[in-house]
This record gives sequence, C-alpha cells and structure tokens, in this order.
Amino acid sequence: MRVPAEISVIIATMAAPERAQSLQRAIASVRAASTRPVQVIVVVNGARSEAGLLEWLRQQTDVLLELAPEPSLPKAILRGRELVQTPYFATLDDDDEFLPGALDCRMQRMQQADQPALVVTNGIRRTAEGDRLTYSSMANIEQRPLPALFDFTWLQSCNGLYRSEAVGPDWFANYHAYAEWTWLAFSLAQAGKCIGVVDAPTYVNNDTPGSLSKSASYFAAYFALFQRMLAVRPPPNIEKLVRRRLGACLHEDSVRALAAGRRADAWLAHLRSLGQPGGLRFLSYTRRLLPGWPQD
Repeated sequence: MRVPAEISVIIATMAAPERAQSLQRAIASVRAASTRPVQVIVVVNGARSEAGLLEWLRQQTDVLLELAPEPSLPKAILRGRELVQTPYFATLDDDDEFLPGALDCRMQRMQQADQPALVVTNGIRRTAEGDRLTYSSMANIEQRPLPALFDFTWLQSCNGLYRSEAVGPDWFANYHAYAEWTWLAFSLAQAGKCIGVVDAPTYVNNDTPGSLSKSASYFAAYFALFQRMLAVRPPPNIEKLVRRRLGACLHEDSVRALAAGRRADAWLAHLRSLGQPGGLRFLSYTRRLLPGWPQD
C-alpha cells in the first residue's frame, strides 16, 4: 500500500527546451529531499513548452502536471497552491534544487510545539565564483521577523515549508510582482504568523545570467512595494525602516531622472528623499542638481 504524501512541491516553469535538464534535476532533487513520498505539482505556464519535456512530465507518476496559458510566474505559483491537497507544501524554481533530506529537515522543525506556519532555512548560492551560504546568520528571524526582513530577505522560492491550513491560496493571490517573496514574508510576519528557522543549508540556488535586480521594472516594483507596506500601517519601528528604504528609492529615482535629463523630476524626488528617516545622508548629492555642475 502506497504511503500518502504529506508534502507537495510546486514548480512553476515554462518547460522551455533550454530548461529541460534543470527542470528534471529539480524534480530529482525533490525525490531525494524526503524519505516519504512527495507530490510534485508542475505548472507549465505560457506557450514556450517543449513537447518532449511535457510528455516526460506526464509519464512521471509522482508529478501532477497543470498547463496554464498565461506566461506569469506568480499566477502559476498561485495555481499550484490551489492544487495542493497535502498538509504541507513548498515551492522550487525550475533551475534550483533541494539538497538531500531537505524536506525532512524542514519537517522536523515544522512539527515542534510552536507549530509554525512557515519554516525557512539557509541554503547555498552557487555562482561562477563558487558556493557560499546564502545567509551568514538567521538568528533574529524567529523573534523579530519583521525587523529581520529589512536586514535581508529571509524568504525565497526555494527555502520554505508552509503549513497548508495556515497559508492558503489567498496569500499567493495577493502577490507583488518582482517582489513576491519579500511581500509574502512581510505579510505573514505582519499578520503575526509563527516563523520557524533552520539555520542549515537545504537547497542550492543556481545563479543565472540576466538578473532583474538592476532593471527599471525591478526598481519600480520595490518603490511601489514600500508604499504598499506603509499602507497597511506597520508598527512604528517598522514604518521607520520602510521609510528609510523608501528614501533610498527616491534618491535612486532622482539619480535616474537626472541621468535622463529630467532635472525637475530629479529635484522633486531628491527633496522627497531628504524628508525620509536618514534622508540627510543624501544632502551632499544636492550639488549635482545645480545647473552647470559636471555629471559623471
């Protein structure tokens, strides 16, 4: 008699030809992550999928395959969450992988007396320069999850295990594009959800070219994210941290506007940045906005 799965792992992918090998590696890593059966939910989104890869997915007895026509990563993850029927679930990018025993390790923390809604772990970031731990320390997350989030984003696509009854589909429907995991972490912590931590590596995050971290879309997303955080009226100490980050965004907006020749917009963003906590650190930048000042 087959033992029923307790954990589902959602993998959102376009199943494009260039991702075939990494997707198969990701699924293999899920199987090695637990001594118990795991339900793999693969949501193929968009129209770039490779027929042979889809056929391979259909042949996997532990894979539930869902096709979603819209090319949207957050919506694909949401659809995967809607399909979860197990007590716990996790997510994994199609180019990342779990380390052996990863889910068993997370489950041990999940089953402790405080019954966390979410368990997060450390991991390995793999780049061309080599491997390193993702986080130097995760010591403050359990006691102070909101302040810790402004030191580093402690939730990623590959480092969590969620309790299904505590983190339903609505948490994924209310996403923030380009900052999905930061917003989810903020929302769960703001709601007072118990966060458990395992400060040991359970995944490998494979760094890939074409990062969005410096793109205009990424910048605009975080500018809107901080405004969204303020709209939910966080505690005063958190509001100050958010406003400090917002000030940095306003300063960056001023720099971008000046580089584009929009001096009036640059002035406006600069003046707004000065009014945020810690804004005086941008005061010396004022001279760059003066007519005739040489630009780098």
